[in-house]
Amino acid sequence: VAGGPVGEEVRPYLALTQKLGTLLSALSPAAPSSLTVEVRGELAAEDVTVLQLAALRGVFSGVVDEQVTFVNAPRLAEELGVSVEVVTEPQSASHRSLVTLRAVTPDGGTLSVSGTVTGLDAVQKLVEVNGRHFDLRAEGTTLLLEYPDRPGVMGTVGTLLGKAGINIEAAQISQTKQRSDAVMLLRVDRPVDGGVLDSIGAAIGARTVRAVSFG
Repeated sequence: VAGGPVGEEVRPYLALTQKLGTLLSALSPAAPSSLTVEVRGELAAEDVTVLQLAALRGVFSGVVDEQVTFVNAPRLAEELGVSVEVVTEPQSASHRSLVTLRAVTPDGGTLSVSGTVTGLDAVQKLVEVNGRHFDLRAEGTTLLLEYPDRPGVMGTVGTLLGKAGINIEAAQISQTKQRSDAVMLLRVDRPVDGGVLDSIGAAIGARTVRAVSFG
């Protein structure tokens, strides 16, 4: 990896941080104007500079045509005018270690996604998307749906996916306190084509429908 050896404590977070960047890219297809990699908890004591390269690799995966590597990511950031910084904080309220990517989009909007690595098996998990809390493995194909909260949405989504021969492996819903809207994350067993995504979005009145491949 460019920048020298990667510490054993940091290594599991390389793939996670790239996945967080990929999720950011799905939420905002244009390159952000700025990107902050925030590292909290025990991991903050390590040299985590390399995580900014992993984040850029994920963010640019949906922005540029060329293959993004740890070597060319800094050049791409400069060419696209993306400022990047790494911020560390030794305290973490809810996880031993937590990585958060915060992006400012070209139109001035803000996005955030967070993840952690847990257990002896180093399971990578998504734990936050734009302030909504989750606990879902970051693997395979994951759908993100934002929609007006009402009964029956989960059933509708499951039916449409089932008709397409797609199984739901895991799902979580995060609602606002006012229960006015909700965000659903679903991990499914195969890629979902655009037609199925469009039908789901139309059926539930979704404001956001995204599919992310975490590999």
